[in-house]
Amino acid sequence: MPFHDLRSFIKRVEEIGELKTVRGAHWNLEVGCIAELMAERRGPALLFDEIVDYPAGYRIFVNAFTTVRRTALLFDLPLSYKGLDIVKALRERHRVYKPVPPKEVSDGPIFENKHYGDEVNLFEFPAPKWREFDGGRYLGTGCVCILRDPEEGWVNIGTYRVMIHDEKTAGLYISPGHDGAIIMQKYHSQRRSCPIAVSLGQDPHLYYASMTPVAWGISEYDYAGWLKNEPIEVVRGPITQLPIPATSEIVLEGEVPPPDVELREEGPFGEWTGYYGGERIPRPVIKVKA
Repeated sequence: MPFHDLRSFIKRVEEIGELKTVRGAHWNLEVGCIAELMAERRGPALLFDEIVDYPAGYRIFVNAFTTVRRTALLFDLPLSYKGLDIVKALRERHRVYKPVPPKEVSDGPIFENKHYGDEVNLFEFPAPKWREFDGGRYLGTGCVCILRDPEEGWVNIGTYRVMIHDEKTAGLYISPGHDGAIIMQKYHSQRRSCPIAVSLGQDPHLYYASMTPVAWGISEYDYAGWLKNEPIEVVRGPITQLPIPATSEIVLEGEVPPPDVELREEGPFGEWTGYYGGERIPRPVIKVKA
């Protein structure tokens, strides 16, 4: 059975018996600790609800692909496949890559709730402090950051970390050399702010594509569409004009000012490798406008 967004994927995970709902955890360390323990044990995917300080329905989904069965589900492969079976199947699939560009639509679920300007409050969402020595609360971990190259026009998508500074400002860290960092530098070298959209809770095909190294100039939207065998539906962001996923749960739109305009201290962050990534130093910020 195909899935078209995060909610339908979660439903499929539940149907195969690999979802656990956790109620009443605290955003400060408890969510992160429980998620880490289950990941280490190759346990179920977790759906946190009724998080302390937040209404029911403000949920966090973690550990999407920490078992082979859930990974097979993503790629529409038999659930009986072992790890090596999946590797062989993907290798064979990659022999014939044909990009499937996204499809722009006029509307989507992402526009059901909209906040602009003074209405923006990043603390509206239960961003966890995942680990004890993290530099703050991280809203963007399993996220998709969307940027457009100002010279070549193609759209890059990458998973970069996003920390909350205040109600309307987020910290952004992109490792040097990544496509997103190069694109951002192009804007800043022209003394321009870099438009950016950050998707939180999107089609897992798009999330997988955002973490996959593809060649410069190839949009991860095209790769995700090929992986899914149908175009990713996008809508035009009203602030940035960037293509944003029509079925995402949350999208932040804004811009990253040049470093001589504003930097704030960000990091460290307990990364998936088991180590804290980076020291606490001044890094770029996202001025969130919607």
